[in-house]
Amino acid sequence: MEKDILQRIAEECGDYSKRQKAIAKYICENSEIVAFMTAQMLSEATGVSESSVVRFARQLGFDGYIELRRALQQLIKERIATREEAAELDSRELGQLVAAGVQSLQAIATPQNERALEQAFLLLSGAERIVVQAGLGMEGLDSNFAGGLRALGFPACVAPEGITREILALDDRSVLVSISGHYYSGLLGPVRYARARNAGVLVLAEDETVPLRQYADAMLVGRGLAAVAVLITALLSTLEKSGEKRLEANLAELDALHREYHTYEFTEN
Repeated sequence: MEKDILQRIAEECGDYSKRQKAIAKYICENSEIVAFMTAQMLSEATGVSESSVVRFARQLGFDGYIELRRALQQLIKERIATREEAAELDSRELGQLVAAGVQSLQAIATPQNERALEQAFLLLSGAERIVVQAGLGMEGLDSNFAGGLRALGFPACVAPEGITREILALDDRSVLVSISGHYYSGLLGPVRYARARNAGVLVLAEDETVPLRQYADAMLVGRGLAAVAVLITALLSTLEKSGEKRLEANLAELDALHREYHTYEFTEN
């Protein structure tokens, strides 16, 4: 039938008798179950007679209850087909999003970023003070980066946008890390100030054309927030591995000194 049977029942329910309303309510709330119930089962579930169930079906324009049940079964088939179609569309859209995300991440593996990663490593590893500042749309990456640096033993802090006390404290032993999205107006002034103070400048940006580029000692470019976050992870990983090597060298030197001067303490078991 052209009109959804449940819509018809809902529209006509106001004119139903008490028994009819009981049947209508049960069908609307349990249509997928009723589609496979006999007239006797529906009458028991609703507390009305089996003849009332049959009359209800006929009032809706069916020859009997069996035709009403078939209509409900057809409705369920249509619903399932619609759900499957929607799921297929969602799956395609998800696939497109994943492909776009992968493409965005693959785009960061460029020779320019490889060179910039080396430059950024040298810049940060020699700094006595690191200030991390993120622009609009990149909030959170500054705390993530600064926290990662501190965990590795680097003196890092976060500064809000603009010329702040953290920015004013920059000098030639400092590095300003500027994380820029497409909106960078709150970062340009601090970057220019950092250059004037002979501080190092590391820029992580979504676009290589940002005006911050002209002030950067090193610049890493990632398309989108996720790509920039991956660049931060790569840089932290590089610093961590370097730190492990330094730690191993320090421990080896300390061990040699202990052996040379017999400073080990021995305990009896």
